[in-house]
Parts: sequence; structure tokens; C-alpha cells
Amino acid sequence: MSIHSSADIHPSSVIEDGAVIGAGCKIGPFCLVGGGVTLGERVELKSHVVISGETQVGDDTVIFQFAPSARSRRI
Repeated sequence: MSIHSSADIHPSSVIEDGAVIGAGCKIGPFCLVGGGVTLGERVELKSHVVISGETQVGDDTVIFQFAPSARSRRI
């Protein structure tokens, strides 16, 4: 697991081993970031977001609560 020091992660969220969290990311409450996920810079996950599989989320992306999750995709 690699979490940039500037990332802001809510204590109720789970970041699995193997995940990569970029600079300036904001992860809201009750999120799950799977072990194969890479979040680019300044990505924001609102509450209740689940991302799993081998998934890459590009810089400056915002994902809102209860959005359909993608497995093994580039977002």
C-alpha cells in the first residue's frame, strides 16, 4: 500500500494492501479502495464509494456516493 502524505482519508474508510493513493486525494467516509486500485492526484471519493479490481482512476476525478463500481477499468 502506498498513500501519499498529503492524502486525506476518513477513519471509517478501508484502504487495502496494494492500493496506491496519489497526492491530494480526499477519501470520504465508508469508502473501500481495493488492493489493485491506483488513484491519481487530487482524486475525490465522496462517501460510500467502492472501487476494486485492477482499476486506475485519473487525476482530478470525483466519484460520488453509490456510483456503480468498476472492476479492472480506467476511470
